[in-house]
Amino acid sequence: MVASAEAEIESGKYQADIVKLSLRSNARAKMRNHKDGFVKIFARKGSGTVIGGVVVGPNASELIFAVSIAVTQKLHVDDVASTFTVYPSLSGSISEAARRLHVHM
Repeated sequence: MVASAEAEIESGKYQADIVKLSLRSNARAKMRNHKDGFVKIFARKGSGTVIGGVVVGPNASELIFAVSIAVTQKLHVDDVASTFTVYPSLSGSISEAARRLHVHM
């Protein structure tokens, strides 16, 4: 569902909480002088299950893998948020987005 989640949310098929983080706030992105890009995660409203996401920017093709695993394994945002990421790393933005989604639960 990673590719179609946003369209299905917009159509009303699914209700979701959404968090979008600019990569500008990521320490590794700052070190690499990356000024563009974002991470967006969708979690099913009520259950907190990750149902999709979007990654735009440098290394997006590798960063989306973590979101894909979360979707296929039906992980809760807390599972993603509590999984270890190296600091500083671009993947830390995925964990941070999941932490912010926890607030919506």
